[in-house]
Amino acid sequence: MIIKWLFALFLLTILVGCSKNNIFPTDTHVYDSPDNYSNAYEEFYFPSSQESLLRGWLFHAKGPSQGIVVVTNGMHYNMSERFKKWTWVLEEGYDLFIYDFRGYGVSFGEVDMLGFVDDVTAAIHYAHDFNTELPMIVVGQSMGGSFVIDAVAKEEYPYVKLLMVDSTMKGFAPAADAMIKKHFLLWPLIWVPDAITPHGMDSIDFVDQTKTPTLFLVGLEDSIIPPEHSVDLYLKAKEPKALWVVEGAEHVNCICRPKVKADLKTLLKDVLNEDYSMVSGFRYYISEKSLR
Repeated sequence: MIIKWLFALFLLTILVGCSKNNIFPTDTHVYDSPDNYSNAYEEFYFPSSQESLLRGWLFHAKGPSQGIVVVTNGMHYNMSERFKKWTWVLEEGYDLFIYDFRGYGVSFGEVDMLGFVDDVTAAIHYAHDFNTELPMIVVGQSMGGSFVIDAVAKEEYPYVKLLMVDSTMKGFAPAADAMIKKHFLLWPLIWVPDAITPHGMDSIDFVDQTKTPTLFLVGLEDSIIPPEHSVDLYLKAKEPKALWVVEGAEHVNCICRPKVKADLKTLLKDVLNEDYSMVSGFRYYISEKSLR
């Protein structure tokens, strides 16, 4: 309950901060390091807009690389905490490139919402330059999913073969509005999100403008962003598209489920062969508790 309260207030802080083009709270804590593990990696700094300089880690596939996965984080934590959740792609023949937005981790720059979209664009271009022959899969989690949708809708990337959008929001104002409605003490602020959110930032307005096959992942126990946001994005997106709903999964926790991860591994192999049969329709993953 406390976490929900904090997120509601935090999201309002973001909206207020962005409306005034100020810095809002970010996560610069160092949680872990690739040096503590055996995976080969390199560290890079690359430019984005407004003189921002972003840090990224490139992990090398086990064996010859067949593609690259680019991961964009959300507002909670930074890549020093998130990278471990994605190194499994290395075993599937994919390189992994994960980076931090401006103001997160040790990336430089003053943060704002429009700048985050520029950061996604910069990361996609930079990762592509490692090997222009490799197909790319772009992942966006939570807030990062919204900016990934915006970036890919505004520029066409023929080498991006799949978007994976996990636990994201259809708009910042609707997400804040949903959190406020859960806590009656915040009801007097119900007018704030719509009033101060910058226009032109809602992913629901861009999701049907991308031709890239898109997989939406969402957990039914997501207490941060209502699952309905992913459903609405899925319904508006163009084909090919898929929605995987995971019973019992919390926010950005879908890929931790063994069955979901197994299906994602199959999907990664299929994408290399331009087989998008798994990026179609609806899948429902029953929780282990329901099977007992």
